[in-house]
Amino acid sequence: MNELLTQLIECNQWRFIGRLGADPEMRFLESGLSVCNARLLVNKPGQKRNDGQKPHGFKLTIWEQKAQAFADAVKKGDLVDVTGRVKSETWTDRSTAEERSVWVILVEHWALAGQPRQAAPAAAPAAAPAAPAWGSTFDLLDSEVPF
Repeated sequence: MNELLTQLIECNQWRFIGRLGADPEMRFLESGLSVCNARLLVNKPGQKRNDGQKPHGFKLTIWEQKAQAFADAVKKGDLVDVTGRVKSETWTDRSTAEERSVWVILVEHWALAGQPRQAAPAAAPAAAPAAPAWGSTFDLLDSEVPF
């Protein structure tokens, strides 16, 4: 039964919208394949910004041309929309001998879900307000006041 559930999860398409927890990391394997890994943080439904709950964390894995495009286009904090297969990876931590696991999204499609976060532009000096020209609407307003 557990094997069947694992097969069903790996066959399905899942969609997540969240923010990147770190800049993407590009790697090139000896075989010549390129792979990009990133961390996606997704809030729970109805979760408020400062309610003390931690978002769900997922590892993103993107291969080949999509990997390079992803690494070039996004950075930490960007809101992204990803679609792909989900699987679980389990390993034993060498330092603590504890069993650890992480949910991995094998990304097939991705897009920026909002405006990318940009550094605040340098503050431009505020322009002085233009002085009203004589004979403008201020004269009209004064003539219409009944007292």
